[in-house]
Amino acid sequence: MTHDQENTRPVVITGGATGIGFEIALQLLKIPDYRLILISPDKTQLDTALSQLPADDQVRVSGLVCDLRDEKEIQKLGERVAALTKHLYGVINNAGIYPFGGISNTTAQQWGETLSVNLTAPFLLTQTLLPLLRKSEGGARIINLSSTAGILPNHFALAYSVSKAGLIHFTKTIAKELGPEGITVNCVCPGIVRSPMHDTYHHSKSALEAFYAKKGSGFPMGRVGEPKDVANVVKFFLSEDASWCTGDVFLVDGGRLLV
Repeated sequence: MTHDQENTRPVVITGGATGIGFEIALQLLKIPDYRLILISPDKTQLDTALSQLPADDQVRVSGLVCDLRDEKEIQKLGERVAALTKHLYGVINNAGIYPFGGISNTTAQQWGETLSVNLTAPFLLTQTLLPLLRKSEGGARIINLSSTAGILPNHFALAYSVSKAGLIHFTKTIAKELGPEGITVNCVCPGIVRSPMHDTYHHSKSALEAFYAKKGSGFPMGRVGEPKDVANVVKFFLSEDASWCTGDVFLVDGGRLLV
């Protein structure tokens, strides 16, 4: 991505190299105005993601490596983003981790790391990039990816559920603060969506597909979500059509919380 172009809409996406984050990037690249900065802790994953983009789109995308558990790295990330663009239209806090564990066996390290990535990083990154968002003419957008677990806690996922609940309240709190500046802040809460996060906890592709089939069959819509289902909602909140929406918590769960 070349240095700032005033008529473009630069957007930062954390966790942008895989899963939902990468699908968000693919959907946004269908709109010529967007310029994307994908953030990932893994350079190999980032390079792979960038190589998968059509050549014409690669010029509109930059990739930056950052460990979101590290406050100093987030501060440096802010400087690196500022070197790429003089203003930001959007920040999408999508990166997250999901450790299993309840009150009896969640370690202090797991608790701390989960809150660090899922809640503290969105706070620090949003704070760091806020000066660039404020320079966006006509307003800016912040979108936080929470989870249905932030509303109805997942079984045996204490740290994850608490972190995602915190992200919802973070969204509402800063929406009140930043609204007068023309910056909208909204939260998208996916249910069970096909993503690399689930790959980690299943030993084979057949076991993973059985998991998706079982879970999806219990939802009113009869299936689990696809990354595109979430990306389309994020795309809406970035659009002019959502210019009067702020502090919203939008479920993308196939009706999961209805059962």
